[in-house]
Amino acid sequence: MRHLDVHLHDTLVGALERTDQGRLRFSYMPGTPENLEPPLSLSLRVRAEPYEDGECRGYFSGLLPEGGFLRAVARAFGVSASNAFSVLDAIGGECAGAVSLSPAGTGRPPTPGGPRWLDERELYEILDGSPERVMAAGLDGEGLRLSLAGAPEKLPVIFGGGRIAITGGEPPSTHILKLPIAGFRDTVPNESYCLALADASGLNVAGAIARIASPNAFIDEAPEDSIPFLQVTRYDRATEAPIARIHQEDFCQALGRPPEVKYEAEGGPNVADCAALIGRHSAVPARDRLAFAEALLFNLVIGNLDAHSKNYSLILEGGDTPRLAPLYDLLSTSIYPGLSRKLAMKFGGENRPEYIRPRHLERLATDLGMRAAPLRRRAKDLCERIEVALPLADERVAGDFRHGETHEKVRERIGEGIRLLRGAAASAP
Repeated sequence: MRHLDVHLHDTLVGALERTDQGRLRFSYMPGTPENLEPPLSLSLRVRAEPYEDGECRGYFSGLLPEGGFLRAVARAFGVSASNAFSVLDAIGGECAGAVSLSPAGTGRPPTPGGPRWLDERELYEILDGSPERVMAAGLDGEGLRLSLAGAPEKLPVIFGGGRIAITGGEPPSTHILKLPIAGFRDTVPNESYCLALADASGLNVAGAIARIASPNAFIDEAPEDSIPFLQVTRYDRATEAPIARIHQEDFCQALGRPPEVKYEAEGGPNVADCAALIGRHSAVPARDRLAFAEALLFNLVIGNLDAHSKNYSLILEGGDTPRLAPLYDLLSTSIYPGLSRKLAMKFGGENRPEYIRPRHLERLATDLGMRAAPLRRRAKDLCERIEVALPLADERVAGDFRHGETHEKVRERIGEGIRLLRGAAASAP
């Protein structure tokens, strides 16, 4: 029976085993304090008995990438994408938050040689490659030690002094580079614009900037051979030297649900589940419940129908914690043909945006543990703030996108979303 050491910051807190039947089992180290701070996971409180597969798989599989990117990682190591243990063995050195995994007895995953600083061509060649090549950028002498949850291709890097470096975990990465989503036009400027709009509207969001890599330089204009990417500042890192990890987990992990059921329609968390999680654990539940409500309403307005339970997270350490993490993965998905036209989480029992009415907003308030009248006022106020913020967000995006077809579609969708939300915020009969 093999196991991986599980570290929280620099402390060995437990062991993740793969049983002879191929199932996961997690055990805390003897002597781990019951009030471990920060907690490894809100779904894995310290106890003497091991956590069996059905209890711990949700958290640990939630550390992994998903979809085609996960399959690419698995192919690179000759393991099955469904074998979470083997994939974590390969890439568990630089996960979200402050957790890392390493082969038993090897200590916290090292990074021989430290960060590798890239010139413009090296970064371009990495981003221009296959998913395997993007992941291979994190290869060190022992193999891949990088893990970032989610579906799109992502590369954790250090950014400093205008330069980008690859790191396998020590020192920790400070930023994430997100590549365009294959098959969908302008996803990088789309997400950059939606994040800028959220920020200008007064929501707490992860910092991000759209950039362009070319064979010769990082540039503002886009020649034919350039590659757009989104440079996202990690909110789970303290970037002042020395760089430090900040522990966090997404709602799916905190509720003990595996990522394959992140959508409500597949049995995943719904609004009431997420609001109850906030109510049980947030240091200031009223504040975070309201922030979560605004995030739901904003995603409705921009047409981000893919806002599932892994798109919301809790910061688990630092002052005033646990608390809702800054928003991320804000993308107007409704402008793309072929993607689902239904909300990932229902609004008061309704998952078709065009059918949302005042009664649904009232039911949503109940799910959130709020009264309907304050939620209606907040929805109306958010619509006004978004309208004021639109020209500010326009100024933050590159000129080529601002005058392009995708931007027009996003702006049109936002206009429709504002009208929809204002209608739903009218007093129910």
